Amino acid sequence: YSALIPLLTRMPVGSNEGAMVMEQYVGHVPCNGALVPTVTGDRLSNGVATVAVDSASPIVHLGVYLGLGTRHETKASAGVLQVMKHAWLGTTTRRTLVGGAREPIQCGANIAFTPGRDVTSITASCPRDKADLVLDHMVQNLICPEFFNHELHTPIARAAQTSAAELANPLNRMLDQAHQLAYRGTGLGRSLYYAGNSGIDRDACLDFALENFRDSNNIAVVGVGFDADTVNVLADEFLWSLEGGSVSSPPSAWTGMREAHIEAPGAGGRALFLSEGAPVGSKEALTLDLIGYLVGGSSAPSVARGAVQTKLAVAAGAVVGGPFTSEAVNISYRDSGMFGLSVSAANGAELGDVLKSSIGVIRGVGQGVTDEELQGAKNRLKLSVLNERSSVSGVLNSTATEALAGGAARSAGDVCAAIDALTAEDVVAVAKKVATSQPVLVTYGSAEDMPIQRELI
Repeated sequence: YSALIPLLTRMPVGSNEGAMVMEQYVGHVPCNGALVPTVTGDRLSNGVATVAVDSASPIVHLGVYLGLGTRHETKASAGVLQVMKHAWLGTTTRRTLVGGAREPIQCGANIAFTPGRDVTSITASCPRDKADLVLDHMVQNLICPEFFNHELHTPIARAAQTSAAELANPLNRMLDQAHQLAYRGTGLGRSLYYAGNSGIDRDACLDFALENFRDSNNIAVVGVGFDADTVNVLADEFLWSLEGGSVSSPPSAWTGMREAHIEAPGAGGRALFLSEGAPVGSKEALTLDLIGYLVGGSSAPSVARGAVQTKLAVAAGAVVGGPFTSEAVNISYRDSGMFGLSVSAANGAELGDVLKSSIGVIRGVGQGVTDEELQGAKNRLKLSVLNERSSVSGVLNSTATEALAGGAARSAGDVCAAIDALTAEDVVAVAKKVATSQPVLVTYGSAEDMPIQRELI
């Protein structure tokens, strides 16, 4: 199976060879459960969600997921989660929030703190016999933070440095800008990065943690390598004292019909063209994933003159002469989402043609798809789901996000069965909805070469 992954994800769209390999080796695996780990979801009496993914490995994996992110920050606390990430992963001789990872690391754990727009997580891999100690440290340093102002100097500097480095990536910068446009700088529109907010101090961090980290209805504990009873016992042991709070996600209404340009002469051209998507775990979000694989999923490079010929690549290759890329983008949050296109052109003057042709491909899906096209896209999407959920980070993130969104945590088999149930009518209806949504456009390159919205719609 592992050897087939890189082969199948690079099969040309509609390839008979790819379909035969998929049918013979992969077609029935997701739905019969034989090779898919068992996923069991539950809730403690105080509202904490638990998810167990059974495995016999001596190394287990734990995740504490909080249903909050930068969308919960205010203007005064902007960047606090990035600062707390570096504070938590720092080192100290005291058992404080600053250096909160020190004791889990001494237990043999690998720790990661990942703030997001909608969900923030602390994850760890550790020996099975140290799981209770590691989870204890993870939880206590979140819900009972303690530190001094002088301990934040280094984390603040590191947060600024890493944010600047990540924003040096054009796609990260464009995606951050797209969120600010689509949601008008509130909720999901708040920046994911730290911009040097001078108001971040001990009190700001403590206030944010105490206000947001103790709502039991907004926490999920995921264990990979445990049965359901063990995860419930561990979560109850360390989170029993929490009570359901009033943490709510700030509204993130899609506005659309806005555009922005980032000047970068001599860099060719890049563009993000995004419409309103769908919430995580929803049938519509899964349908958007399927549309992405119908036109050219991100697992296959959409280079017109390469071995892979996706619909997006064929359409753009017919109108431009230089190198380009074009792929579908689908991002889901608990109450909203983004779907659209990420395109680039080595010759910035050709960017508009690449984008126009790619928009035409998406709109064409709304006119109908053949049974052969639909089945091929389903096969590729199912393989992507199997590939994602065969990794620890994939299964942790996907099941926790579904649990926090209020749905059932699904196994890869459950998701693949849901993919099989999608119809051509579902695809056409969602594609038409995307085509009538109010998009946002972010371009990167020389302004004189960049397309504008009224040329595209």
